[in-house]
Amino acid sequence: MTINEFLAEYAPVWRGHTPGHKGKLDPRDITEVPDVFPADLIEQAEARAAKLYGVRALRFLVGGSSIGIKAAVLATGAKSLVTDIYRHRAVDEAAFLAGATVTYADSVSGEDGLPVMTTPEDFERAIRKSGATVAVVQYPDYYGRAPDLKKTAEAVRSAGAMLIVDSAHGAHFALRPDLFPVSAAGLADACNMSAHKTLGAMTQTAFLALSPALTERANVMLDALGTTSPNYVLYASLESCVDGAAECAREYDRLKAFSDGLRKRHRCLKSDDFTRVVLDCGAHGGRRAAHEFYARGIAAEKYDDRYVVFILTPFDGDEELAAFSDAADEVLG
Repeated sequence: MTINEFLAEYAPVWRGHTPGHKGKLDPRDITEVPDVFPADLIEQAEARAAKLYGVRALRFLVGGSSIGIKAAVLATGAKSLVTDIYRHRAVDEAAFLAGATVTYADSVSGEDGLPVMTTPEDFERAIRKSGATVAVVQYPDYYGRAPDLKKTAEAVRSAGAMLIVDSAHGAHFALRPDLFPVSAAGLADACNMSAHKTLGAMTQTAFLALSPALTERANVMLDALGTTSPNYVLYASLESCVDGAAECAREYDRLKAFSDGLRKRHRCLKSDDFTRVVLDCGAHGGRRAAHEFYARGIAAEKYDDRYVVFILTPFDGDEELAAFSDAADEVLG
């Protein structure tokens, strides 16, 4: 039996337990039912996910992706860490909770107006100078740019530090290693991946891949940071991501063909992930373009002064992509 099967079959005559909506909002939403929900269903699903990502241990997170970063940092016991200047705010929050100092690896603005990717040499130099015992690397960044993670991992460990990778936007890399940059899951001591960002899980879900050195301590921190009333519907959506990975993987050829075609017609930021379409709208053109897209029924992931960011996933149908393409032709000319 799977998590999804259990929730689908759960149908008592009366629910004398929480949540208070008694299944009226969603019949699959059950919590804290004594001796009913088999906890090993979650463990079995996590084991399948670990196999998918090629790691020894992997935890399902249903309290938000950021908890993965915080638990990983706390698990190391680090009092000094090095990270990218374009890191997620969760890294700073983790350092605050750990009472750790933060050093930002060297970074300058490039011709495209974005910070230049932090190099392996930047990390090694910053670690040796600060004495940090942990490096937290953003991979990829919000714009689909991915630094050389293998060389970064070598540099970080050469400098005597542990490697945590915030791969929130790279959960899909492992599904098609022939098309995407290398998955960070097997290269890091801890790797956080948001299943809801680029896969098909519900918002507030993520995976945390762990090395043997951090697994026990990270589990303690996840329990301390998390909830005693997890939402099993969120667990079920993570399970669906894992069990449907092969089907999703087949869709990336279609998405790449679409992305390549769009990039030939319109100016886009060069990135390492073809599913991250970053339209270059020129200086001060990002906000205007995003609103023009929205007026045509096309909602962007984000925009800044110059760029509008869109994310493609296997759940995008051909008709939806055609609508996006038509809108791009109208907005960008």
